Amino acid sequence: MKTVLLYLLQVIISSGILYGYYHLFLRNKKFHQYNRYYLLMTMVISICIPFLRIPVYFDAAETEPMFSKTLTVFSYGNFEEDIIAGTVSPGSGWFSWRNILSFLYVVMAAFLFTRFCVALIRIVRLANIYPGEKIDNIRFINTNEPATPFSFFRWLFWNSKIELNSDNGQQIFRHELFHIRQKHSWDTIFMEIITILFWLNPFFHLLKKEIRAIHEFLADKFAVEENKEWYY
Repeated sequence: MKTVLLYLLQVIISSGILYGYYHLFLRNKKFHQYNRYYLLMTMVISICIPFLRIPVYFDAAETEPMFSKTLTVFSYGNFEEDIIAGTVSPGSGWFSWRNILSFLYVVMAAFLFTRFCVALIRIVRLANIYPGEKIDNIRFINTNEPATPFSFFRWLFWNSKIELNSDNGQQIFRHELFHIRQKHSWDTIFMEIITILFWLNPFFHLLKKEIRAIHEFLADKFAVEENKEWYY
């Protein structure tokens, strides 16, 4: 349990440092595409950093013999020391604070995962309920759902109340088409899985919010630009 808490703490610190750099120097800048990949890599790097073995050597003049400090995550050394010291007693039973915290963490992650699966099921149901039309490699699905229009991978869910041939309809269509072309749904799935597994990390939730905003900035920019290749 101690090593897991240490790992989570290291992930939180790493993501906090990387997010702090983004917030101070990159946020609200115009290079949104770069920021998109920076934020995604921030999540990956934060998860991987605690696994790196970073030796720190001391001069022999300062200490004898020379020690090497190594940053490790999953080590059984601490656990064995606890058993030897008697901190983990065989008669303590299941209702220890470690087991209770682990149980609460898993329950919360399971709740978030269930909510995520329910959202996916609703999207798949919409795709099955309403008729779809193939446009190139995109499935255009015309619905009357209030939450539309939106896109998910190569599905574009449209709202029948919006006139596609209008100026507003064309901009919205291009907005969603950009999401599809840039594969933003993969980012969304990745972010949801990471925030489910590391729901205790507040910086991952902030990163997810920033990536979603960047998606919208990029799509809006594409939607309002004039492009003669578009005919409706």
